[in-house]
Amino acid sequence: MTPIRPTTIKISAPQHAANDPYRVVEREEVLTGAFREFVLTAVAAGWKESEVALTLADIADEYVMALARRVAAN
Repeated sequence: MTPIRPTTIKISAPQHAANDPYRVVEREEVLTGAFREFVLTAVAAGWKESEVALTLADIADEYVMALARRVAAN
């Protein structure tokens, strides 16, 4: 039996101000690493990579739509 990967995913705090152009690069690097760890953890737990990818895309879409509704309401 393959050991399950740890389920704690570390995400570092931003080191650049919100208006710093490098923050976009930093955000992508940090969140890409966390995303990759999450996918590997789910696959190690027995989920198919395609299932994880499709479900994460659905969750992200739902989250973006909910965020847009909150922003529009304010």
